[in-house]
Parts: sequence; structure tokens; C-alpha cells
Amino acid sequence: MKYMRCDRVGVASKVLYAAVFLAVCLFAGVASAQTTKGVWWWRGEDAANPDEAARRMEFLKKHSVTEIYFCTDLKEERQADVRRFVKAARGHGMRVAYLNGDVSWIKPGNRGFAETFARYLAYQKAAAPDEKFYAIHLDVEPHQDGKLSDARKWQLYADFVLRAAADVHAAGEKIEWDIPFWLDDKKVAYGDREDAPLLDVLTDSSDCIALMSYRDSAEAMLDVSKTEIAMAAKGKIRVVLGAETGETGEGSIVTFFEEGAAKMDAELAKVTAALEAAKVPAGAGIAIHHLGSWEKLVGKGAGK
Repeated sequence: MKYMRCDRVGVASKVLYAAVFLAVCLFAGVASAQTTKGVWWWRGEDAANPDEAARRMEFLKKHSVTEIYFCTDLKEERQADVRRFVKAARGHGMRVAYLNGDVSWIKPGNRGFAETFARYLAYQKAAAPDEKFYAIHLDVEPHQDGKLSDARKWQLYADFVLRAAADVHAAGEKIEWDIPFWLDDKKVAYGDREDAPLLDVLTDSSDCIALMSYRDSAEAMLDVSKTEIAMAAKGKIRVVLGAETGETGEGSIVTFFEEGAAKMDAELAKVTAALEAAKVPAGAGIAIHHLGSWEKLVGKGAGK
């Protein structure tokens, strides 16, 4: 994932944190699904290494992870390894989504998603119930394309989101999206509107949005995610707030790298409490980006 730098939450952030907490509670439903804890696992070759996969799964189990977004190759010759991986994760109490994506997929005529989804469906058809992915989890970031105009790239993205969601749901599968937290002001043509919020496209058509809410405190994570939390609390979509653990070069405010693992755990406990209070009908959760940098963060102890 790549990150866009935004200004630090200002001096009124503690007041905003309280306001966000109140706002999400006001949208509370009668009941909410269980709060989840996810992780992005980018090293797909681990599927072919059962010992390494088992070691890393033990780490995740120790840290109460319930779901994995796993990026790997689904070519036919690799599928047996992946089935074994997903089954092992289930045995550790974790479900697995198939993680993939490329910005080129939004362009007209591009076959990248169609080919990827065909392999995904072939995998799902061949897999036993305890070897299946629970969803396809897409990381498609239009802001990485420096050639298209802002308006053009986001319209292409909205159109792609609708096409992909229709294909996935027609096959009886679920679709999730990684998105930056700053989409609130993006407008696209959607339905009979020429300036519809892009977030409407995502929340109307998808099963989950995983926000790259990369900030180094609970109050800041909740503040940058307040619009999406409120929309999820009113609708049928699950919302996940992501935390960064790596040394990104994008500024210290986007990651817990400097604060350390213990501080991150304490802040994410506050985020989880706020999400539980929101009682999002389809569920809510937190997620860690990513497994490799998280392991290093835990290994180095508190602070830099």
C-alpha cells in the first residue's frame, strides 16, 4: 500500500475524539456483529512453507487475530498449498480473504480483474468448505496513477467498483475494499446524480470497507474515519479501521513504528471500544498493516 500524507489532527483533537465517539453511538443499531481483528499478509510464498506459515499463525493467534487478508498466487499449480494454508488458519480460529489488486484494473478494457476473479472462482469451486476464502479483498488505489486527471481516475474507479461488485455478488461471493480515509470529498456520476459521493458507491455495493486510517492514536484514527463509521452504522456494510506498523517515510503520524507495540495495543483497544459502542449492524473491526512489520515492531519492544 502507498500512503497520502495529510496534516496532523489539530489541538482540538481530544474534543473531536469525544465528538466522534458520540457520533458513532448516535447511529447505533439494535445489535452488531462480532468485532474482528485482521492483518494484511503480503508474503504469498508462505503458503508453500507450512512451518513458516504455522509459526506466523501462532504469532497471530497470540495477538487475537480473527481474519487474514492473504495475497498469493492462485495459479492451478499453487492451489493445493493455498488450500492447506487456509485450512490451517481456520484451525487457528482465523478466516482468510483473498487479497489482490492493481490500479491498472480500473482502465477500460483491462482484463486484470476478470482473470484474477476467474482464478478465484476456480479455487473456490475446488476447495473444501474449510479451505475456502470468506471474501475477495481488493487493494486498488487510483491515487497511485499519476497520468489520469483526478476526476477521471475516481470516475473510472467508481465504475470499476460497481462492475466488480456485481460480478462477485452474482457468483455468490463477498467483496471487500481497502480505501484511504480521505475519500469524503470525492464526487462521481452515480445513478441519476452527477456529483454523488464516491463513498456512496462503495457503501451501496460492497460488503466491507477497510480504511487505511493510518494515524498513531485512537482519537486520530477515529477522527479521520468518522464519516465511514457513521455510514456503516446506518447501512449494511462492515467497516474495518487499519493501523500502520512500518517505517513508511510518510511521516511519524501515520504509523505506530515510533510508539511501539504496547502503545499500539492500548490505542487499538480504545478504537475497538468505540466501534463496539457504534453497534454497526454488519460488524466492525480493526486491522494491522502488515504482518511482517508488525512482527518486527513486537520484536523491538516499546518505543523506537
